[in-house]
Amino acid sequence: MSLQLQIDQQLKEAMKKKELEKISTLRLLKSAINYAAIQKSQKELTDQEIIGVISKEIKKREESILEYTKANRTELAEKEKLEIAILKEFLPEAMSEEEMEALVKKVIEETQAKDRKEMGVVMKTVIARAGGRADGKKLQELVKKYLG
Repeated sequence: MSLQLQIDQQLKEAMKKKELEKISTLRLLKSAINYAAIQKSQKELTDQEIIGVISKEIKKREESILEYTKANRTELAEKEKLEIAILKEFLPEAMSEEEMEALVKKVIEETQAKDRKEMGVVMKTVIARAGGRADGKKLQELVKKYLG
């Protein structure tokens, strides 16, 4: 089942159960997915592209949590945490530290990258192969580590 169908199905179930927070979050997600599709001039996004949209939405909420915490608005921070939990249901299982290191080493070996000048090529390949299962910042740190 495609990710788009899973989201639609979860939204229907949330509506039946009257889970207002979940309904709100899933509607916002569908809107973000539709907006991304319009930007790419496509009718529908692939599962990989949807994972990217979900990751961006999670990142936005993490930034909001930091701001709300600084402003001492814990009730709003809690709402954002709940939305993150709902969104994470649609992401594939995250890669372990060991898996990320192995992937980075393998790509560096395959691309025969020697220094940081070739970091862009390595990052592009690593991110594509990670398939939304790894944090981009963590991958970047590992690539820098192995490219000196």
